[in-house]
Amino acid sequence: MLAYLLDEHLSPEIAIQIRLKRPGIVIDSIQTWHEGQFRQMEDELILLAAAEAGLTLVTYDRSTILPLLEEWGEAGRSHAGVLFISHRAIPSSAIGTLVNALIAHWEATQADDWTDRIEFLRPAESGENRR
Repeated sequence: MLAYLLDEHLSPEIAIQIRLKRPGIVIDSIQTWHEGQFRQMEDELILLAAAEAGLTLVTYDRSTILPLLEEWGEAGRSHAGVLFISHRAIPSSAIGTLVNALIAHWEATQADDWTDRIEFLRPAESGENRR
């Protein structure tokens, strides 16, 4: 089942709001996950820990994560999925939009196998997740 780990560039408020709206969604923030011990750690260590925990990493950071994923792919190493966000599609300050987009994404893909899967988050369509 799909579970998310928000990287340090995403507000922990997103995880709080999602848990309030959809308690069944497993989501954590790097700021609070394992009491914050992974904050500002190297991306490889975060991705490895997330994979071991079965958490899909949610990040804006394509510049360092994409090359790491390519390296891992060439080496045959697996990860628990990465969900990229584009600043142009969803600005990091748009907390409500991020919350709704992640809920819509989870609803659409939560039963899928996220091993080695890479996707881009898109804004939820108007009217989605307004419960």
